[in-house]
Amino acid sequence: MGKLIITAAVTGGEPVSREMTPYVPCSPEEIVDETVRCWEAGASIVHLHAKEPGTGRPAPDPNPLLKRYIEMIRDRCDIIINVTTGGGRRAAAEELDEMIRERCWLGQEMSSMNMGSINSWVRPHRGTFMNQVPTIERWAGYMREAGVKPELEIYDTGMINAAKMLAERGVFEESVHIQFVMIGSTGISPTPRALLYCLEEKPEGWTWSVCALGRHELPMGAVAMTLGGHVRVGFEDNIYIRRGELAKSNAELVERIVTIAEALNIEVATPDEAREMLGLRRC
Repeated sequence: MGKLIITAAVTGGEPVSREMTPYVPCSPEEIVDETVRCWEAGASIVHLHAKEPGTGRPAPDPNPLLKRYIEMIRDRCDIIINVTTGGGRRAAAEELDEMIRERCWLGQEMSSMNMGSINSWVRPHRGTFMNQVPTIERWAGYMREAGVKPELEIYDTGMINAAKMLAERGVFEESVHIQFVMIGSTGISPTPRALLYCLEEKPEGWTWSVCALGRHELPMGAVAMTLGGHVRVGFEDNIYIRRGELAKSNAELVERIVTIAEALNIEVATPDEAREMLGLRRC
């Protein structure tokens, strides 16, 4: 069995703010400190959204903040940086497209890429998160030009087919890396049976990771690593260390998954080992 790549999604994505937990990092300094703690705990990738300092709500102008995070993280550790293309969508379509094109040149090694449109999975489930195929193709082109590797986010099983179709057309270069985002509700159920089906549909040779929400984060992470996959943890997916108890740091969640891996005799990959496994060029 290969080594385990752990991603820490430290910034809480869209819904997680100081209103939900006082421990979510918000300022650039807090986000960088939290990233370093996760790296020290065993994470080899950090996934970033831009946060409004003080509140933790999505930043209205994300790119300058993301660039600052990246520069500050590079000064502190060698973790792989993965920047969202999903969060903070408050711009009109043309403005958003230019924002993503610009975002591909901030200095990260990876960026997330949602593989389709999906109904909102956040209560009260209003609206639709849009990612049409032409948008995916265009943004994949921006990433290729910038030397950024896309992490293909799979929210339902039809998105696996979309990823295969686009890979066959050369939109994505080999080797492809996908992440099964097991949100339940409007997407993939966080169950071993659902994961096994996803793996049956996945092409041979593609690397893969799992993230699951809330109380499913650690159990599904454990299942994934026993099947040869990788794992994402962090406040974007789960803010609790145990039932009713808020985690005080993303690093606590990384430490938990490292403990599980050690119990299963699975080695945790360093950032450079993860780079080799994913075919990344170090920035």
